[in-house]
Amino acid sequence: MIKSSITDSPRNISKGEKDNFGIEPFENGLTKFINNSNTPITIALQGEWGSGKTSLMNSLKRNLSDLEESKYHSIWLNTWEYALMKDAQSTLIDIITGLIQETSKIAKVDETKINKLLNTLWSGVKETSKVVAKNALNKGFDGAGEIVNTFSSNGKSSIGEIRNELEVIIENCIIKDNKQGFIFFIDDLDRIDPPVAVQLLELLKNIFTLNNCVFILAIDYDVVIKGLEPKFGKLSESNEREFRSFFDKIIQVPFSMPVSGYETDKFLKESLLSTNYLDVESSNNIDLISKFSEISNLSVGKNPRALKRLMNSLSLISCINSAKNQTDENDQLNSELELLVNFALVSIQIAYPPVYRLLSLYAGFDKWNENIALQMNLKPLDQQSIEKLNKTEEFDEEWEKVLFRLCENDFYLKKRALNISRLLNSLKETITNSKEEIEDVIGAVISLSSVTNLEAFDKPVVDYHRGCLLKEIRERLFPVLKNKLPDQEISQIGKKVVTNLNFHLSQDVQFKFTSFPKDGKINLYMNTNVWYGNDIGDFRKDLKDHNLFSEFETIVNEYDAHFKTESSIITHNLFDVGEWKYKKINHFHVNFHSDLLLPKPEDFYTEDSIEKISEHIIKLSEFRSRVQEISNKRNSK
Repeated sequence: MIKSSITDSPRNISKGEKDNFGIEPFENGLTKFINNSNTPITIALQGEWGSGKTSLMNSLKRNLSDLEESKYHSIWLNTWEYALMKDAQSTLIDIITGLIQETSKIAKVDETKINKLLNTLWSGVKETSKVVAKNALNKGFDGAGEIVNTFSSNGKSSIGEIRNELEVIIENCIIKDNKQGFIFFIDDLDRIDPPVAVQLLELLKNIFTLNNCVFILAIDYDVVIKGLEPKFGKLSESNEREFRSFFDKIIQVPFSMPVSGYETDKFLKESLLSTNYLDVESSNNIDLISKFSEISNLSVGKNPRALKRLMNSLSLISCINSAKNQTDENDQLNSELELLVNFALVSIQIAYPPVYRLLSLYAGFDKWNENIALQMNLKPLDQQSIEKLNKTEEFDEEWEKVLFRLCENDFYLKKRALNISRLLNSLKETITNSKEEIEDVIGAVISLSSVTNLEAFDKPVVDYHRGCLLKEIRERLFPVLKNKLPDQEISQIGKKVVTNLNFHLSQDVQFKFTSFPKDGKINLYMNTNVWYGNDIGDFRKDLKDHNLFSEFETIVNEYDAHFKTESSIITHNLFDVGEWKYKKINHFHVNFHSDLLLPKPEDFYTEDSIEKISEHIIKLSEFRSRVQEISNKRNSK
């Protein structure tokens, strides 16, 4: 049965849920280790958010305590539930109370004895609170931390009494029930306030370090670090040992979730098939699934929760696309290439939002250049950095250097810059091998993924069809241009208009239109360029060497003066010089580009807008011709 989403609930082995990540050997190894361990012992399942800690604990619980032949009684405690709407002190005391009550319930302890045990706990806390309150008049204190420290020092008799009573209760229970001990599963420690999590660890150490007891904690070591900062300060080389010593004192066996070793191919295949993103034939394409796996590994990684979020985003996009019931083939994911590109774009959207944002503005990432970098306010590279990057496979091309500069602006992206470059290069290879233009493919697909984009403080994005916008402009613009330029053969280049409208103004003059959302409006980007030459080290020096510098500067000044004085809704940038690498040869082009920013598609279709666009195109063509003359002079020498 086709399902539209993948549940983010932890895996429940008792319900027959499959191991899709190849973690079963680790489950079996931990089960064997715990069954043969001396007690007391505390095991920490360490891992980041969504790495599968709860799923692993579910499996351990089934293997160690839920089966008929199991050796342990078990208690599962979700610390998050105890922490809701409570202060730190109440959270800690309620958790310890809950553990005592659950233990007594399994051991079938008389209610009178349970109440006596809890009264001992609460009396100790009450006396401790008085000491804390008194001290608080003279000095600051950190709430739960002060409670625990004072309780541990002033309430030793209370702690000793509670521990002795619990040890007797547990020992009598396991003898009576022919068990080996009790296992306490403490979940969601990384969802409560870090200082409270650390104080809870200390309380458990003081009260529940008992014979016949195993504690299994789901925790992220980063939570411990944050929780210890009030005590030790920010983590540094000088105090790192203090942080580690605390952890080692509480935890006897650390187990890191083996996320890097997760086998994701099987999960991806089954998820893409079950959500109807792929059909059966495509899901059996080993090379295709391998490509999906490569993309996910370089973006969201192998974190199960991140992978499930990716699957659900893809499924949502498929549902919306299907519900639109569009007939235009440009709005459908019709090929395995488009499915793969969409998968990559959603992965980038989730893992690297700034990169996705840049792709949504400039889909042809293989042509990112200095002009793009300037528009994004990216910090320029010094010569030493450029030389260093030129020696690397991942950042030797111009577009890769723009990507590098984007990553340098963000701490998270900076650490993952190599993965991002490898991902885009893999995408580039896949698209070009299919004999498609990167800009056309990315631009055609990326609008589908925008519905799942979540970026804080974004201005509203105009919902419009890029292909329809360009087609409508073409239908209105071409007759006007032909009327104004009767001697020119104005014609579209290519059969389809998807994300770009390419056309000849004359046999040798080519223009390109594209569009993208910008600042809550629609930006029409108009561009033409002139090839200047190749194997050039320095553009300005080359002009001087060919005695063309003065002529080129005159054109630049006249271009600037004309468009600065012209009153128009079209904005203009000084034309720039772009360097593109093709077959390891540098090619220099002089680029002319302009932008028309309007609120909605209909605004582009008015007679006034079309008139201004046509006049602007003709003027750009005149300046282009003058630069073409310079190029001809340079290359004829």
